[in-house]
Amino acid sequence: MEKPNLKKQERCYLKLNRIILTVIFSIMAIVTSTILMLNSAHWWIVGIELAVVGTVYLLIFIYQGAAYRHFGYAMDDFGLYINRGVFWRRKIVVPRNRVQHTDVIQGPLERRLKLAELIVHTAGTRNASVKLPGILHKEAESLRESLSFEESNDAV
Repeated sequence: MEKPNLKKQERCYLKLNRIILTVIFSIMAIVTSTILMLNSAHWWIVGIELAVVGTVYLLIFIYQGAAYRHFGYAMDDFGLYINRGVFWRRKIVVPRNRVQHTDVIQGPLERRLKLAELIVHTAGTRNASVKLPGILHKEAESLRESLSFEESNDAV
């Protein structure tokens, strides 16, 4: 199962997520360094704090890109197959006959980029829902339709 080439909307979504991450970490670094400078006369403490915040930011930034590169999915007659994970790889199989219902969710950013998140709810208690974030809205609707009970030949 190969991850298809990133579409323009998906690349933009990833970039915007990284920009939001950068803004959050920048604000966090400014606030904490200001508090440390006001409460301490030692400039080296501020340097250590900025180095720690910068390192954490860089690790999350790299992890976010790696997680997207290692994410893939496919659909066939049996069900939905999902690959994900950076350090611990997971292969998830959602058989059609286990699907209870599906949701397609769009936030403001996803609506703007014509992306969506597909949530597949399955029978059972452990891992009862599976999420496919950042996929094209048309593709999410298509997957939703193909997972619907009417198209499934697994009626009891």
